[in-house]
Amino acid sequence: MSVPPGNRGKSPMQFIETGDRIEQRAMEVCRRWPKSFFFIITQKTIQLASEIYEHALKANAILPKTEEERTLRILELEKALGANYAFARKIERAYSMFPLCGEKKDVSPAAMQEKSNRVLQEFMTYCLEEEDSLKGNIHYARSLDLTCKQKST
Repeated sequence: MSVPPGNRGKSPMQFIETGDRIEQRAMEVCRRWPKSFFFIITQKTIQLASEIYEHALKANAILPKTEEERTLRILELEKALGANYAFARKIERAYSMFPLCGEKKDVSPAAMQEKSNRVLQEFMTYCLEEEDSLKGNIHYARSLDLTCKQKST
């Protein structure tokens, strides 16, 4: 039986979808940044966005049946969480240096600032969603009872 759209909550696996959105949006936004910042901040920002998504996928691929698998899953989730924190910091740093939406000659500085503020807010919302989902999954993985799943020897 399906749940009506208005009654749906966040999926426990939301961290994969949010990680994908972060990576995709970062690629869209960062290509508009000044070319002079490519090696300083743009390249690392995109790399961190990709790491969030990649570690989330790796963690999701591990279905823990043993303590070692649980530890590996938690490690990948923590790597995704660390990349998420670093990504948010890079976005904030870029915001302090130039308009996140890219500079346009025919747009007023106030309009560029407003758009840049919206882009920053969008990324911070994604990062907070990702943080909540990842922390929830880390907590869940730590609380798993693996005793009944482990093979008797």
